Amino acid sequence: MSILYCIARPIIKLSGMKKMFAGSKEELLKRAEKINRKRGFVKLNSLRCQYKDEMICGNYHCLKIETQPVKSKKALLFLFGGGYIIGPDAGDLRVASDMGKQSGRDVWFPYYPLCIDHSVKIAFKMGYEVYKKMLSEYEPHNIAILGFSSGGALAIGICLHNNAQPKPLPMPGLIVASSPGSVPLSEEEKRKMAILDEKDLCVSASFMETIREIMEHGENIPEYMLSGVRGNFSNFPLTHFYYGSDEVLYAEAEYFEKAYDNYQAKCVIHVGEGMFHCYPMLPYFREGKAAYKEIIEILKI
Repeated sequence: MSILYCIARPIIKLSGMKKMFAGSKEELLKRAEKINRKRGFVKLNSLRCQYKDEMICGNYHCLKIETQPVKSKKALLFLFGGGYIIGPDAGDLRVASDMGKQSGRDVWFPYYPLCIDHSVKIAFKMGYEVYKKMLSEYEPHNIAILGFSSGGALAIGICLHNNAQPKPLPMPGLIVASSPGSVPLSEEEKRKMAILDEKDLCVSASFMETIREIMEHGENIPEYMLSGVRGNFSNFPLTHFYYGSDEVLYAEAEYFEKAYDNYQAKCVIHVGEGMFHCYPMLPYFREGKAAYKEIIEILKI
């Protein structure tokens, strides 16, 4: 590990980030409400990109960002993280715009509905509708989906949801999922997450179980919306997974790998040794910067 990361690691631990995602359902929602008061729909003022807002499913914002001098033939569907309870901030939008600009892709940035007032079904519906709309402007093989944390789960989930439809849409050309969220549905998964919990700096293993009740909102939810490894991966595009070896969600990597194998789909699992949840989002030290650049190179293809 780099010297800078060795210095940053205890600082991250002391920051209390892990505590933010610990506790009861009521405590989680109370913290999320406080954070979300300072967040919401925003456009960046930038001469480098053109921003256009489009409403999806009636009242949900989706920013369409043209990152090139002229409209690109390639597009990136960028899905922010936050455990389905915390909305994006300007930092998420800057990362999306930068990755789009460097990879030569336009960016679609949906403000998908959180599980504060609705079940996760609504997020899946909105994400699917955004992708469907993208297909009217771009060839499917020119669309890539990139997501972090809950956004990573949704990146995979949109394609799983597509396979659950009577007449599936054409699949995108690529998926990149960094630390995709996944509710543990077996005792083996829970046990493996519990082992990694001691190392995880950001997310507690208990959160991955508590969030299930929040995602369900008392409704009967398809398993693939809770745990992506239980979906139908038929005709899936090449998928790149990014995990830190010291995060609880790394426990799901082997299950995703098996699921892809079962459906003859291809995936590549990148593991940052000693790294934490969604480390490519923090390119301030060598390992995070290297993963950030690597994702951009993957998106250039």
